[in-house]
Amino acid sequence: FACTQWFNLPAGQDTLGVEHLRGKIIVLTLWAGFDFLGPSRHRAEELNATHSIYADTGDVAFVGIHDSTVPPEHVLAAVRELGLSFPVGCDQAPYETFARYLTQQIPQTVLIDKRGLVRFYATEGRLVELIKVLRRE
Repeated sequence: FACTQWFNLPAGQDTLGVEHLRGKIIVLTLWAGFDFLGPSRHRAEELNATHSIYADTGDVAFVGIHDSTVPPEHVLAAVRELGLSFPVGCDQAPYETFARYLTQQIPQTVLIDKRGLVRFYATEGRLVELIKVLRRE
């Protein structure tokens, strides 16, 4: 991830990268705050519900990356408004991390397996089932 600032990191941690999450399934969501009433709000609700299921398992990590077109304080306000409790970063440059993950739409959630391979790009409505598939591997 290429982020300049992070919110909701564990105490004592000031950055987050794939290397911090080795051996875990990563639920990575790339989003933008301009869509609070549409798909981003619905995705946040799905992520919050799914995060509550897997938060204590130790093998599934949730990460959000927000585009860099708004100031970090607006991202923090969105994180609070949407009730996100997992780490959320502000992309370093306009859509830098988005480009790395070949983002086709916003929001987009991708699933990365325990080996660090992107396995699923289309997760809408089946996130829990896809996480189960990766946990069984």
